[in-house]
Amino acid sequence: MNNFKFPYSRADVNKSDIKAVVKVLENQYLAQGNVVKNFENSMKKKFKVSDAIVCNSGTAALHSVYRSIGLDKKNGIITTPITFLATANAAKMCNAPVFFADVDSQTGLMTPKSLKEAFNKVKFKVKAVVVVHLGGHICDLEGISKIAKKNGSYVIEDACHALGAIYYGKEKSYVGSCKYSLASTFSFHAIKNITMGEGGAITTNNISLANKIRLNISHGMIKEKRKMINSPKDSPWYYQMRDFGWNYRASEISCALGLNQFKRIDRIIKKRNLTANLYKKYLSSNNNIILPNFSKNLYAKGWHLFQLSIDFKKLKIKKHLFMKHLSNHSIGSQVHYIPLVNQPYYKNNVEKKFLIGSNIYYQNTISIPMYTSLTKQDVKYISRVVNDFFN
Repeated sequence: MNNFKFPYSRADVNKSDIKAVVKVLENQYLAQGNVVKNFENSMKKKFKVSDAIVCNSGTAALHSVYRSIGLDKKNGIITTPITFLATANAAKMCNAPVFFADVDSQTGLMTPKSLKEAFNKVKFKVKAVVVVHLGGHICDLEGISKIAKKNGSYVIEDACHALGAIYYGKEKSYVGSCKYSLASTFSFHAIKNITMGEGGAITTNNISLANKIRLNISHGMIKEKRKMINSPKDSPWYYQMRDFGWNYRASEISCALGLNQFKRIDRIIKKRNLTANLYKKYLSSNNNIILPNFSKNLYAKGWHLFQLSIDFKKLKIKKHLFMKHLSNHSIGSQVHYIPLVNQPYYKNNVEKKFLIGSNIYYQNTISIPMYTSLTKQDVKYISRVVNDFFN
C-alpha cells in the first residue's frame, strides 16, 4: 500500500478508543459479553428499532439477512452494479440470482425509475431490492419502497456508507431506523465512518427476522430451553441445533472500539460535513469538475466518501494520469466502484448493455481524501493540487 500523506480514507481512532479496548483486554471476557450487548442496545436506542445485531463484518450482515429472508435458487435480488462485491456476492452465497438496476450517472444511486425498468426485465422472483447509499448519499427510499412493495419485494438497505446519516422524507429518520425497509446493514471496516477493525451490524423492526439472524451468526445454536424441542431436564449445559449457521459473532475487543466510536457518531458526521463544505469552497470554481450533491439539512449525508465527477473522455485525458498527479503530491485516490457486471464472475448478466448510467458514472468518478483528521489547510492543499492539474 502506498504511504500517502493524505490517503483517500483514514480511521478516526483516539485515546478514549484505545482505553476502551484495553479495558476489555484486562477483563476476563473477550467474547460474548456485555460490551456486545451494550453496543447493540446503543444502536437500538439511537435508531429507535426493535432489534440490532452486531456481527463480524458487513458481508456477514448482508448474508445473514439474505439467508434469513429465504433467498435461494428461485428467489433473488435486484441491486446496483455500483457497489462493493459483497452486496451481490452475499446473495450468491445463498445460491440466489442477482439482477442489476441502472443508476443515475451523476450520483451513482439506484432510482425509482431504474428500479421499475429492472423489474420489467428481470426473469426470476425478486425477494428483495437491495439499495446502496453510495458514499453516504441516500437513495430515494420512499420512491423505491413503493415500487418494491408493488412487486411483492422487501427493501434491504446496504447502509455501509451511511451510518449516522438522516433521510429527509415526509418525516426525517436515521438511516438504520428501517422506516422504509425490512432491514439495514452496516459495515464497521477499518475505513468506515466508525470502525471495529472489521465488523458489521443489522437493524430491523421485524422480531422474527432478528431471531433468525441471531441463529445464523452463531452456528444455528439454541440455548434457551423454551425454544428447544424436547430438551432434557436438569441439563444446564444442553444446547440444540435445528438448522446450520455460521460463526459471524463479533468479539468484545472489536465491539469496545465500535461502541466507543458509535457514541460520537454525530460529531464524526458533522466533521465530515465541514470537510465536504471546504472542498465545495475550494473546488466549485473548477468547471471541469462536478461536485457531489450537498444538502442544507443537518446529517443528510454520511460523507463516507468525497467523489468527484470528471468527464475524462470529453476532456481527452486519462483518469490514471490524474490519479498519478495526485499521487506525486502524496494524495491518495480511489474509484468507487468498478461496475459488478464488469467482473468476470458477473460477465454473463445480459442486462449489461442497458446499464448506461452505471458505465458513465464509473468512467467519471474518483474519490479523493475524506476523513475526520483533515484540517482546513489540508483540504486547501488537496484542492489546489486538483485544480492545478487542469491548469
